[in-house]
Amino acid sequence: MFRSLSRSRRGFTLIELLVVIAIIAILIGLLLPAVQKVREAAARMKCSNNLKQMGLAFHNYQDTNGKLPTGWVTKQGGPYPSPGWSWSYIILPFIEQGNLLTTINGDITTPTGPSGTATGALLTIVSIYQCPSDGSAQFNGNFGGYPRINYVVNRWVVGPDTNSNPAPMRIEQIVDGSSNTLLVGERDMIVNIAGPQLVRHNNTSASFEGRVGRGLNPQPATGPGPVGPGGAGSNTPYNTGSEQRLAYNSKHTGGCNFVFGDGSVRFLAQSIDADPNDAYTNFPTVNSTNFTLQRLQLPNDGLPVSIP
Repeated sequence: MFRSLSRSRRGFTLIELLVVIAIIAILIGLLLPAVQKVREAAARMKCSNNLKQMGLAFHNYQDTNGKLPTGWVTKQGGPYPSPGWSWSYIILPFIEQGNLLTTINGDITTPTGPSGTATGALLTIVSIYQCPSDGSAQFNGNFGGYPRINYVVNRWVVGPDTNSNPAPMRIEQIVDGSSNTLLVGERDMIVNIAGPQLVRHNNTSASFEGRVGRGLNPQPATGPGPVGPGGAGSNTPYNTGSEQRLAYNSKHTGGCNFVFGDGSVRFLAQSIDADPNDAYTNFPTVNSTNFTLQRLQLPNDGLPVSIP
């Protein structure tokens, strides 16, 4: 009897084991995309929440100071410090970072600016300024090692103007309506240059502002097609000398998050209508161009807008 029981016990054959392993591998393969999709949805939601907090900070800043925060702290007729303090520095008290502003104690009255390289308290990372979908370094080598910031402002609303003189608006001065005007949008550091936290860096004004140009999420060429910054067929990321450095980019699939003048946060698809001939380096003026993205950037062109 014992001999019979012993013969009835056997393990998996090699073929059975391989079949089980194959089934497990297939299940994992099916599960991973779902996990990645959920992870990206959570990151996009966190990014949206970051922008919501910034939108509230802009409105609270206006309630206190009678105008929106400027994109770059300058003075009428100068000085125009570069590096200089940016909008992300002066709204610190309105995102519960007043202690950091006090510690840094930057001069925004004269005004002056910090050095070109981040040191001390300037290295403090403010988490709401970094999009979780941008998996690159926390510190930005494009701009003196300052912490990376994934958000840039619409200069046509907050200034300064083309002569670098202060020109911040109030929400109620947005002729086209605050719900139809971009306030802050995204820029990544994997394809593009992102920005430096707290400062307008002397490398480029793209360190604090974004421009719509030919559209959202421009990509360096990776094969046949447009010429990338490193030449045809290059996948070299943009740099501080690339025209596209001023573009709005994100690592979210299909578009970018923006906070609008009314404080609402919306995701704009990269397929949104944009002027195919508009260079990202252009400083557009009010005109009759009928492209949705250009109209969303200009606060006073008087043209109706419909966001898809």
